[in-house]
Parts: sequence; C-alpha cells; structure tokens
Amino acid sequence: MSDLAIVLLRAAPSSPSEPVDAAALVELAKRAWYWPEGSEAVTRIRGATRITGPAAPTPLDAALLLTARAAAAIDDGVVAVLWESTGLLHDPQAFVDQATDASREDLPLYLWVRFEGTKGDDGTLGMRTTGLAALGAMEVEVEGSTRDGEYVLECVTDVALFLLTGTGVPEDGETIEVTRGELRVRRLPSLRNDGTTALRVRV
Repeated sequence: MSDLAIVLLRAAPSSPSEPVDAAALVELAKRAWYWPEGSEAVTRIRGATRITGPAAPTPLDAALLLTARAAAAIDDGVVAVLWESTGLLHDPQAFVDQATDASREDLPLYLWVRFEGTKGDDGTLGMRTTGLAALGAMEVEVEGSTRDGEYVLECVTDVALFLLTGTGVPEDGETIEVTRGELRVRRLPSLRNDGTTALRVRV
C-alpha cells in the first residue's frame, strides 16, 4: 500500500468523514498562489473524504492510479482537493482537467509536487521541490540563481521530470539535457538542513 493520499474536501458532511482542520486549510489556501479562489472555497468545507494510494509496482504508478481514482470520485459537492503529502490544495475542476490525460508520458507534476521559490538578500532566486521523495525520486534544489523565476521553474520542472521518467539518478557532477540546453547537477546535503540529500542544480 502506498503512503500517498488525497483528501476530497466537501461543502457538506460526508460519511465516513475525516477530521477537518479549518485553520490549517486556510493557511494552505494562502500558499496556493495558483488558485486565487481557494481562500473562499475553504470557508465552505464541512466534510472530508480521504482516498489512499493503491498497491502498485512503483510510487509513480501509485500516484497515477490514486490521481485517477480521486478524479473519478469528484462530484459537485467537492469544493477543494488536497494532495496530502505536500499540502497542495487544488480547484476540483482543475484537478480533473489535469488528471484526465495523466500518464507516464504526461505526468500531472503540479498536482503532486510543490515548487517553493525563495529570494536572497542579494536578489538572487532559489527553488526547492517538496513531494518528489514520495514519488521515489530525489528532491531538486536551486540556490543563488540570477535567472528570472520563470526560467528557474522551467529548469527545476525539467529536472524533476527527468528524475521521474529516466532510468536512474544522475551521478554527482553529471550534466543532463533539459529544454533550454544542459544543466550540471550535484548531490549535496539539502538546503533544508534535515539530513537528506538533494539534487542541486546550477541554473
């Protein structure tokens, strides 16, 4: 059984229902910059149904099956969808739209993985992923980039897709091909200082 889970947040009590932490959902909605209406949607939540990941050969297969299962269960009573492991809150219709064509060749990465941008005191940009580890890959990080945010996001997304769809983890110092050319990657202690190793990308 996979550790992955999705929570369907409903406007009416559900049976059975998971506990609803209203304060936590408000904070998650504030972080959901991609869904401006999320803050209003969470005020209407009165119940929750948790869907767990099915048994599957790999975490990626489990994620795809779970996504399809959740999309099929979404009805008019669902006002928000939560990818539990990363705290990503989604509009139900947007979730269904991205889940419809999801496959190994077209991964719904933004449903599963949080891309957290940072800005240094010197104006340089950074980015860290959260959620790749649950899919069986290393997290990806950028530090001190002078590129714009769109460029950084595109590169990190490409590396994330490379890790999920490739045949293995790049060696320390290896160069990999992405949409905009080539990127050198390093295996280094995570910038989160949590004892894990992440794939650091020079962008």
